[in-house]
Amino acid sequence: MTRHVVGPDGTLRDTSGAEVTAQVIESTRLHVPHLAPHVLTVDLPKGDRVNILVEYSCHCWTRTFDPATHAGQMQIMDGTRPRAFCPQRFAASVDLAGLLGSLPQNRLYLTPSDRNYGTYNATMMLDDGTAYTAFFTLRAHKGRFDGIRHKLRLYVESAHHRPQPENGQKVKIAVIIGQALMGKKVKYFRR
Repeated sequence: MTRHVVGPDGTLRDTSGAEVTAQVIESTRLHVPHLAPHVLTVDLPKGDRVNILVEYSCHCWTRTFDPATHAGQMQIMDGTRPRAFCPQRFAASVDLAGLLGSLPQNRLYLTPSDRNYGTYNATMMLDDGTAYTAFFTLRAHKGRFDGIRHKLRLYVESAHHRPQPENGQKVKIAVIIGQALMGKKVKYFRR
């Protein structure tokens, strides 16, 4: 399958560098170089090291497609959900791998949806009370990527600026990694 490279302005280019135009395109056919899959190594408090395959959803650089607002723009299909290129999310996502690389130092919380985790760097809060926040799942997933063995898969479902602190249950990286290695998830306790 031919993949097209997404530029910072939302343009698509094929492998020869020629611009690609489409009204509708599957997100799986697109490549964002700074959000390419990679392996992240996390050092845990007791000295253990865990390799984690990191992959990113198109929600990190797109937003919900609104036919009125996005008339004439390409629809980027995430399964059956249409999305639109978002220059603000794309620009912010340039630092996303760095945010994930500092997971042990960041604020982590289990979201009330009981589906995923949120993380942000509390030292990088904006004056409006928002922080660039990544929402991700973490599951057992043994394999090899670029010659590196990994035990977990961290899938970034979305990333954007959010008001902080958000409702959620604080959690430590060692806890979520430990649970994921056992095929479990941290339970959210409703208050």
